This record gives sequence, structure tokens and C-alpha cells, in this order.
Amino acid sequence: MKHSLRAAAALCLAAFLAQGASAADYALGAGVHFDNREYRGVDIEVIPAPIMHVETEHFYLHGLEAGGYLMKTPQHAVMLGISYMPLSFDADDSDDRRMKKLDDRDASAFANLSYRYTGWVSVGAKLSGDILGESNGILADVNVLKRFQIQRLGITPVIGMTWSNANFNDYYYGISSAEARRSGFKKYDADSSVAGYFRLLADYSFTDHLSLWLEGSVTALGSEVKDSPMVDNSTRIGFGGGINWRF
Repeated sequence: MKHSLRAAAALCLAAFLAQGASAADYALGAGVHFDNREYRGVDIEVIPAPIMHVETEHFYLHGLEAGGYLMKTPQHAVMLGISYMPLSFDADDSDDRRMKKLDDRDASAFANLSYRYTGWVSVGAKLSGDILGESNGILADVNVLKRFQIQRLGITPVIGMTWSNANFNDYYYGISSAEARRSGFKKYDADSSVAGYFRLLADYSFTDHLSLWLEGSVTALGSEVKDSPMVDNSTRIGFGGGINWRF
């Protein structure tokens, strides 16, 4: 279930970019996502997920995040919301015998303060903090996206960077002394890091209501994450697709 929600986050983000560009107020859809996971011994997952998007003057629901607008104009928006942060690790999912002896890492809920500028390009910034105390982590994200429209085909490249603090990285990628004794891994304390990512979304509108979209993403993991004994991939790659129905 945790990993399904993680994939749902990526699917809902892709749907939000497509529907947001179309100024849809309400949309429902379904999609599937293929996700390679950075944790050692964990296979690629193929996961179906529902998609929801709601946009009103004061309230929004963008996939796994819901909240309200503190300010909203045609060019500027400031949002305060709560989202499900679906990153998690289940030791039983790994084929590596050492990984099976580590503690699980749980998903959490984050409070988010976001800003979005919409002009020739769209620029976003978000500051997020763990409100359930799983990691006590803090994330900061900045991104730039530009939508290109060719008749019914839309193409949206997104480039961004995410900073994660030491608490976040150490919870999800660190190895305690007790885990090191059980597993044979070396003890590892992770510091803060920065990950860069690129995402490409393509959507095609068959009608004013029905659209099809595809998305792919590549994330270059930060050095503190890559250096963790729990991790055997330096990049995280995902791709997926689905259909949306605008109301």
C-alpha cells in the first residue's frame, strides 16, 4: 500500500501538470506507474493508481496534497497544504539478506508552504516539514516548467532541485549501530543533500473532456543518499501514463 501511494504521487503530479495547463476545475482519471527504487535489492514496481484533481478559488486537491490558497492571482499563488509523503522502506521487499535485517522506514504526512509564479515560464518553490514525527525531516524544492502546445498535443518539461535535511536522509537512508550489528552493513549517518531532477510530460486531448498523458522522470540522488549502504542506484527513474476526464 505504501509503495502504491508513492507511485500515485507521481501519477497525480503528472495529471496536475496536464490539467492545470488546461485550467480544469475538476478531473478524475486512472493511470499506471513504473518505478525503479533506489533501495538495494528492491525490484521495479508496476502500480495502478487513481487520480483526483480539484481546483477552486480558495481550495485545491492535487493528488496526495490538499490545502488552501493564502493568495491567488493570475500570476502569483501562495498555498498552505498537507500532503502524504510516500517514501518508505519495507525490509521484506528487498532480496538482499542484509537489507532484510534493517528496520522499516515509514511514510509520513508533511505540511507544505508553496509559491508559484506563472508567466512565460512557471516557477515554483515549496518548503515542507514532517508533521507526524517519523523523520522530523525538512524538504525544500524549487522547479521551473514550461508548457508547449501544438494543437491538441501538450509537452511540459520540468527541471528542479530538492534539498533534504540530515534528519530526513538519516531516517530513510542511515544505518544505526544496532542495525549494523544485525545486518553486517557499516554504521552510516547521513547528512543533508541536494537532488536534481528532470521530468517530461506529454498529454493529448481527444475532446474537451478526455485526455491521455505520458510522463517520465529522472532524479540524480544526492551524494549522502548515494553513499548509503542501503542504496545501489545513483538515479531514480520513473515513467507512467493514464487518462483524465475533465468535468
